[in-house]
Amino acid sequence: MIMKFLLVYSVLAASSLIAQLVPLKVQEVTDTQAYQIFEALRAVNSSAKEVVYPIYSGRKRISYGISLGEEKLLTKASEVAQKPALYTANREQVALNAIIVGVYPDHDLAVLRVPGLNAPIVEWADADNLSEGAFLAAIRPDGEAQAMGVLSVRERSLKSIDQGFLGIEMDTLETGKGVRVKNVVEGSAAAEVGIRQNDIIVKITGQEVKGFYELSTKLRRLKNGEQPEIELMRSGELIKVKPTLKGREIREGVSRRLEQMDRMSGGQSRVRGGFGNVIQSDMELEVEDAGLPIVDLDGRIIGMVIARAGRISTLILPGDDIINALEDDPAPFVPEVGNLLDQRGQQGVRRDRMRRELGLMRRMMENLQRELERE
Repeated sequence: MIMKFLLVYSVLAASSLIAQLVPLKVQEVTDTQAYQIFEALRAVNSSAKEVVYPIYSGRKRISYGISLGEEKLLTKASEVAQKPALYTANREQVALNAIIVGVYPDHDLAVLRVPGLNAPIVEWADADNLSEGAFLAAIRPDGEAQAMGVLSVRERSLKSIDQGFLGIEMDTLETGKGVRVKNVVEGSAAAEVGIRQNDIIVKITGQEVKGFYELSTKLRRLKNGEQPEIELMRSGELIKVKPTLKGREIREGVSRRLEQMDRMSGGQSRVRGGFGNVIQSDMELEVEDAGLPIVDLDGRIIGMVIARAGRISTLILPGDDIINALEDDPAPFVPEVGNLLDQRGQQGVRRDRMRRELGLMRRMMENLQRELERE
């Protein structure tokens, strides 16, 4: 089955390339092969479709939940915490009320109790043996794939203390070879090894880089304390450096182009960072698709969608991490303070409000001072 799937997937990819050259001639063949790959996928996803259920608030689906057995579902906490009248639908399409009974704030997970829900317990699989490029799919309750893609970044921490930052701002213009450094952050790892403005980064860890997006992706995979070898071109001279990457206290420049692309592609999950361990896929999902099970080519449920972080950036909690989290009882959920699950976002809102209020007070004091001086 796996070989068949890989063959169909490879042929489909190849035919799609041909379709760009002779679209009319091969369109029918491509459509047929697309149908074949979906058929192959259906054959391996039966366990996933049995454990996933939609979660609604009012008439709108807000997420999905995965069965933990004992009339319980696991879902993304920040999507359901502030929503009224939660419910799901069983296989007979009967609406069943859902109540939040606990949360795992570090993972942005919530446990829902659904009286009357008779569903099997999910069997999580370990994603450690998957390599980058492995085929993945997000499976809906009807057994179809909501999205398909590949594992683009293996397991990594999104906690600031764990991530490694070089400390540069990159030129977003594609030159065909390397990426120009627009700015170097003072005190950063880049500054310490002598990387300069207008240097061209041509290789990192022995791999060539051709554009800012590729380099940004490679940098995001590195950890605090790592020493990647970087090759630079400076005035025609090749220079090699090995910076010791630092934590989040040295903030790297963020590409405005990447931010614009993400904004144009639709909404992003309110909580999409700070996770201790996630894997990343290029599949395109929506915010309300959080909670879908992710399967590999063998139909193993290797994780759960936890956030839409960008246009082609879906974050997935690995199955083994979820198992470890569930070994402890969830924290009690208090509806009045449910938004504390998104403390980072709420603290930012409070800080912005305080800045505005302080600014207003400062202007009032300045006006008062001017009035006193006139007197």
